[in-house]
Amino acid sequence: MANEFSGIPPVTAIAAPAPGLPASIDEMRALARERFKERIAHGGLGDGCECHDDVVQQSDFLPVGEAHPCVTGVRFIDSGQVYYFDACSLHVRIDDWVVVETSRGNEAARVVIAPSNVALSQISGELKPVIRILNSHDIEKMERLRKESAQAVRAFSAKIREHRLRMKPISAEYNFDGTSVTLNFSAPDRVDFRELARELAGILKCRVDLRQVGPRDEARLLGGVGKCGRTLCCATWLTMFPEINMGMAKTQDLALNPGKVSGVCGRLLCCLSYENDQYKQMKAVMPKLGQPVSTPRGAGMVVALQILKDIVTVRLDGEQADSQFTAVELGFEASEPQRSRPQQQTAPQEVADAVAEVEAAPEPQSVAVANPEAQPAPSASGRKRRRRRGRGNSNRTE
Repeated sequence: MANEFSGIPPVTAIAAPAPGLPASIDEMRALARERFKERIAHGGLGDGCECHDDVVQQSDFLPVGEAHPCVTGVRFIDSGQVYYFDACSLHVRIDDWVVVETSRGNEAARVVIAPSNVALSQISGELKPVIRILNSHDIEKMERLRKESAQAVRAFSAKIREHRLRMKPISAEYNFDGTSVTLNFSAPDRVDFRELARELAGILKCRVDLRQVGPRDEARLLGGVGKCGRTLCCATWLTMFPEINMGMAKTQDLALNPGKVSGVCGRLLCCLSYENDQYKQMKAVMPKLGQPVSTPRGAGMVVALQILKDIVTVRLDGEQADSQFTAVELGFEASEPQRSRPQQQTAPQEVADAVAEVEAAPEPQSVAVANPEAQPAPSASGRKRRRRRGRGNSNRTE
C-alpha cells in the first residue's frame, strides 16, 4: 500500500525480460555485432537505425542513386587505413579487387565497405572514382609486378653499397600500371639520395620514389611474429598506430624493462593500449599495495593484486600464510558509488543557523589591528617585493 501512494513501483514489478529480448549483456553485444555485419554486407543502414530521422540533414551525406555517386571504402595492399572512392555505376561487393585512381596513378585495392551513404566529414579531399573491377589479366599483371618488386629491392641494395650510404632497404611497391615504384628504406639520419634515385630510374625503367620510414612502419612492411606468438597487429589489421607511453605499462603492473615491453620494432608494444582503460577502471575500485584492509578473517595488509581476476592477496596479522579475497568481500566496490554520489544540499534552516553563528562570532581582524605588535613579522620575499615596488615608484616620480 505504501508503494501505491508514494509512486514507487513494487519490487515484484521487476520481472524477467520479455520473450524475444536478450537476457544478458553478452547476448545483446552478440546481436549488435550480427546487425553490424549485416549492415556492412548489404551496404546500407540497418532497420531501426536513427540515421533515417528527419533531424539528420541530408546535405551532410552523399545521396545514393543511379544519377549520384555511391561511396565505397577500399584498403590498399600496403596500408590498413580505409579510403573512400566513388563507385559510380559499378556493382562492387565486399572482397572485390578494384582499380582506383590515386595521386600515384592507378592502384589496386580491395573493397572492405560496400557502397552506401557516407558522411562528408569522413571524406578528405576530392572523391576519386573506381575505374573498374579486376579481371584475370589484371591479376596476372599484379603477380608479375610482385615478382619484379623483389628484383627492384636487390638492385636498390646493390646501389646503396656502391654509394656507401647508411640506408637499409625494406621493400619495393609498384603501382598498378607499373609506371612507378616506391622504394622504402630506413636510415638513422637524413640522406641525400637524389643521385641514387636517378640511377635507379635508369635501371628499373620507371619513375622511382624513395621513402624513408620509421621503425614502426618498417615492422609493418616486413611483417613478423610478436611476443604473443601471433602475426603483428600493424601488419594485419591495425589501421593506425596508437599513442603509447610507459605509464600504460605501470598501470598494468608490467616489468618496466624496455626489452620486455617493446616489440620487434624496438618501440613500446601497441597492445599496451588495448586494455589500459579497463585496468584504470578496475584499479580505481581495488585497494592499493601495502594498504591495511579489514577482511572477514581479520585485519591484514594487501601484498598482491590480480586485476583481471578481481582477486586481492592479503597477509593477515599474526599469520605467515597469505589469503585471497575478492574486492566485493573486502567492501571496495560498495564504496565506489558513494564517492561518485553528489553532495547533499544543506537544508534552509541549517543555512540560517550557520549564518547566525557567523554573525555572532567576533571579528577575527580586530585584535590584529588594535595591536600591531601581534602581527606576524614580514617575510623576506615580502620585503623584496616592497623594495621593488618602492624603486618603481621612485622612477615614476623622477
